[in-house]
Amino acid sequence: MRRTEITKPGTRGVLFEPAEGSNHFAVMLGGSFGGFAEAPARRLAESGVCAFALGYFGASGLPGELVDIPLESLEQGIEWFRENHAGTHPIGLVGFSKGAELALLLAARMRGSIGPVVAIAPSHVVWFGLTAPGPRGDRRSSSSSWSVGGNAVPFLPSAPTFQPVFTEMGLRTDVFFDLKAYTRSETDAARIRVEQAVGPILLLSGDDDHQWPAAPMAAEIEGRMKEHGRARDITNVVYPGAGHVFLIREFVPPAMFGVGGLFDFGGTPEADADAGVDAWQRIGDFLTRRTS
Repeated sequence: MRRTEITKPGTRGVLFEPAEGSNHFAVMLGGSFGGFAEAPARRLAESGVCAFALGYFGASGLPGELVDIPLESLEQGIEWFRENHAGTHPIGLVGFSKGAELALLLAARMRGSIGPVVAIAPSHVVWFGLTAPGPRGDRRSSSSSWSVGGNAVPFLPSAPTFQPVFTEMGLRTDVFFDLKAYTRSETDAARIRVEQAVGPILLLSGDDDHQWPAAPMAAEIEGRMKEHGRARDITNVVYPGAGHVFLIREFVPPAMFGVGGLFDFGGTPEADADAGVDAWQRIGDFLTRRTS
């Protein structure tokens, strides 16, 4: 396949084009590691999708922290992809973790400009931003992750009393995302209006996620779509025993896992591997079937 680095003003990413060409197009949005989700985008291209790994922080020419990221900058990158590659074909969005939160936000804002959306380990709300880790690995910001027109997108702040939890497997962060710590009105204010997205949505999560409660948040997304008469447009798959990084575990450095590793992602290698095989098949089928 053809790999091209994109360094346009305000737009940074890596494009993967199948050698035989494609009528299927998707933007890949990585998570809180930052940079470009190159390996997952390449995997998408291997399934016949022209994939653009679009960066939004943590790379040259982009913000250094995941705080108040302008959604307009992402919309600009998506429109560049459309004008130069997709043309009149629908553009899908594929996002992982914070990238899934972002993908759902963008789909709700851009509406008919976006086709199918795949949200892996998703969130139904906008959360606080993430800064560079401190001495104890705390990355919580007092600001939103995203902004529009220079104003913060409404978000759930981090409770200051929560402390990082370290297990023998590494840093466990789901304590920071305790949905029971917020009132209904606080949650509703930060909720992503997923029903405004025009295309179908595929949700994929593991029920042993130790980074944030992806499966319960996916259930919230599914429920909201059903409440708005969109039941046929939502598919929610939860993998038993899988953790936070089941889809991309093969791409994550081994040093991030295990005793003495940096993070406790949850899941087991076996459960993550089984979930990953099924998930990649579903993603390829979903994007190529629905965008034909």
